[in-house]
Amino acid sequence: MFDKFEKAIEVGRDLGATYVELRGENGFIEYIQMEDGRINALTQRLERGVGVRVLANGAWGFVTTGQLDQLPDAVRNAYSMSKAAGATRREPIELADVKVHEDTIKSRAKRDPRHVPIEEKIEYMSDMTKEIRDFDERITAVTVKVRTASGTKYLMTSDGTKIQSPILLVWSLPWVTGKEGTQLSAARYEDASTHEGWEYMEKVATPRVIGQAAAKRVRLQLEGVKAKAGSFPCVLGPRVIGVLAHEALGHLSEADLTVQSAFNGKLGEVVAAEGVNMTDDGTQPGNVGTARYDDEGVPTSKVEIIKDSVLTGLLTNREYAAKDNLPPTGNARAQNYLYPPIIRMRNTMFERGDYNPSEIFEGIDFGYYCADFRGGEAQMNASFQVGVQEAYEIVNGEIGKPVKDLSISGIATDSLFKIEGIADEDFPFEYGRCGKGQEAFTAAGGPRIRFSKGGITFGGKN
Repeated sequence: MFDKFEKAIEVGRDLGATYVELRGENGFIEYIQMEDGRINALTQRLERGVGVRVLANGAWGFVTTGQLDQLPDAVRNAYSMSKAAGATRREPIELADVKVHEDTIKSRAKRDPRHVPIEEKIEYMSDMTKEIRDFDERITAVTVKVRTASGTKYLMTSDGTKIQSPILLVWSLPWVTGKEGTQLSAARYEDASTHEGWEYMEKVATPRVIGQAAAKRVRLQLEGVKAKAGSFPCVLGPRVIGVLAHEALGHLSEADLTVQSAFNGKLGEVVAAEGVNMTDDGTQPGNVGTARYDDEGVPTSKVEIIKDSVLTGLLTNREYAAKDNLPPTGNARAQNYLYPPIIRMRNTMFERGDYNPSEIFEGIDFGYYCADFRGGEAQMNASFQVGVQEAYEIVNGEIGKPVKDLSISGIATDSLFKIEGIADEDFPFEYGRCGKGQEAFTAAGGPRIRFSKGGITFGGKN
């Protein structure tokens, strides 16, 4: 494939292009959905093609093709698009200089998901359905989704970068509904790996672990007390603080969005209470957002977004690194060859603090501990609203009764100043799919974090 890439890049050079980038894929994607023990969706598809991106006349042109012998024409078409677009641009696009890399990365999968029999995957889903059903007789509906992907990606640029890397994904999500009387409750649990094959589903995301995690949350909702509305002292657990880091704050730090956000013009300013540190780390071993290089061939890095309470870093690609005079951070990602790379988060988190974990609830007469979320949204002004699917009362410094139908909201940039303590502890991550015109698998998390009254607003249902 690289031989044909080289010839196509020469076409771009001969035309006078500033930069030519070819991203090829040869992948196999499978999706299965089971509802109450019956398969109602099963799709398999090949993703084979090349995304061609050309920079000329200070503008981008982007074309895709499924035929390698059409690459020269695709480059010519992308060049023509960029020339036309450049005629209307006020500010020409430039790219930050980066080191050239040639690398071949091997897949670490012990069991390539494409070679796992479909019957075995269906058995996995059936076993999960049974685990969920057996957990509580009040469970009324179970949907299990599984997606896998495997294959190879190829990147070549006119700068000289040439990288071959694996495509790999195993993903599972059960959605569970329960009913008691007239009360309906629902919960989900999601797990994934982009570094291990089907063996991850056998040893980590097993039917019992994932199924019972989802079923437990439905049970807690059915047995929970009603939430009180208002603002109270609270503690947000790793999965909930992770969604705050990602949705309400992480998007503000994506350089292509920062100018429209509450972080605009605040680099170098204090944006949080003392001791707050937040990062996006593309190098963290084994996490779903981790990669050696981004989709522009730039090595990934650990970006200190907030360091010692000060906004110190933004996530960039080569274009915005040049535009904002910032370092390239390796955050250019594309869903597949059909999309151009854009700035995306990877593994976003609050760093562990120095608060004694055993004292995280101490001194709270009444408040809430939010352990897991179910959906959320945020705006560029840092306002957020998140549904909570696992929460508990805090009464006299101790965990109390489970709470149902709880939601949290606030302005994240204000909430940062209401942080009272960040636990000194390791933490798990929430794995999910982030949408920004295209999909990317990301991770988010953090230690338990304590907020004073006024930091988070709580709502419930009557």
